[in-house]
Amino acid sequence: MTVVAVVWGGIAWWKSRYTVTTDDAYVDGTLAPVSAKVSGQVVELLVRDNQQVKAGQVLVRLDSRDYRAKLEQARAAVLIAERRHHAAIERVGLGRELAVSQRTQARAAAIRADAARVSAAALLDSARATVHARRAALASFKADHDRAMAMRDRATQDLARARELFKKELVAREFVDHAETDARAAEAMVTSAAERTSQAQRDLESAEADARTREQGFDPQQLGTRLAEARMVDASAADLNAKAVLQEVKVREAERDLADAQWRESQADLQLATLNVEYTELRSPIDGLVSKRSVEIGQVVQPGQPLLVVAALHDIWITANFKETQLRGVRAGMRAEVFVDTYPDRPWRGVVDSISAGTGSRFSLLPAENATGNWVKVVQRVPVKVVLEETPSGNPHTLRTGMSAVVTIHFR
Repeated sequence: MTVVAVVWGGIAWWKSRYTVTTDDAYVDGTLAPVSAKVSGQVVELLVRDNQQVKAGQVLVRLDSRDYRAKLEQARAAVLIAERRHHAAIERVGLGRELAVSQRTQARAAAIRADAARVSAAALLDSARATVHARRAALASFKADHDRAMAMRDRATQDLARARELFKKELVAREFVDHAETDARAAEAMVTSAAERTSQAQRDLESAEADARTREQGFDPQQLGTRLAEARMVDASAADLNAKAVLQEVKVREAERDLADAQWRESQADLQLATLNVEYTELRSPIDGLVSKRSVEIGQVVQPGQPLLVVAALHDIWITANFKETQLRGVRAGMRAEVFVDTYPDRPWRGVVDSISAGTGSRFSLLPAENATGNWVKVVQRVPVKVVLEETPSGNPHTLRTGMSAVVTIHFR
């Protein structure tokens, strides 16, 4: 009997030198919670408890009608912003054309003034040049009028579509109000363009009459000096007018940049609305089994509310809580032997993957405060992650998260 005790004690002593064992060990694995990103009512529940699912599979569907209506509204807002942006670009181009025209008129006026100083005979040529300039201005204003009419037609069509969408309750009243405002603005632009065209027509007729008068017997020698002075004044006024038009072009460029920013903002709103529609379908983030399901059909969920958990049985490991006095010789890469309580006669081979950065009590919800008067020393436990070499195969898998185990680490 003594010999048996001595032999058993020797074996225990030998194992204690080259192995450490703990029964404070459990099967651990990846648990992926599935939560709602948007609020809504559950209309479809496509999985049951403990059902096998694949990554990307739809698990729950929320009522998406509100989000789809907002998506259509965002698309309409993008279309409106895009057209406003294009209209702003057209206005900038028109302003630049007017500026060029004004600059041309200013240069023509200056040339005519200089020519009047040299010879009064150039007054006739100046009048003819004025006629050509008025014709160019008239053509420009007519083009402006045509553009305004096109914009009015487009605004009228947009208003009709907005009213139709409003009747179908697909858009808000504010959308129709914006469309009506754009239509009135387009009509005002047509009226303004028509008035400018009429004024240009009158200016052209006046210039042609002036040219005919000069052709019928105007004597440049008698009124040359006075005409030269008048031309100088006209040239200065035309130059000031050209500078004013250039300033107006800068204002239109600022409006264009603002329209571009609004367009980009509407595109961002459209992307957000699209994501919200996609978020009404809750998908599985990983392969695994559905667990801890707390959602039912008809339930109204809120953003961040946990609905269920997907447990990945293909990615499991063992978390062994060794005493701090046992970790002196434990290193990553050491061989480990695992016995799960469910299968006590089947050993699982594993490898030490890593050792936790702190003890279990340190990372607990309420860590111990040892700086107190009633302190009692307690041997701490340090979690050690053991990765199994033989991953359980089949469906369903053998091991489950939370099963108790006994882990032995071999130093050699």
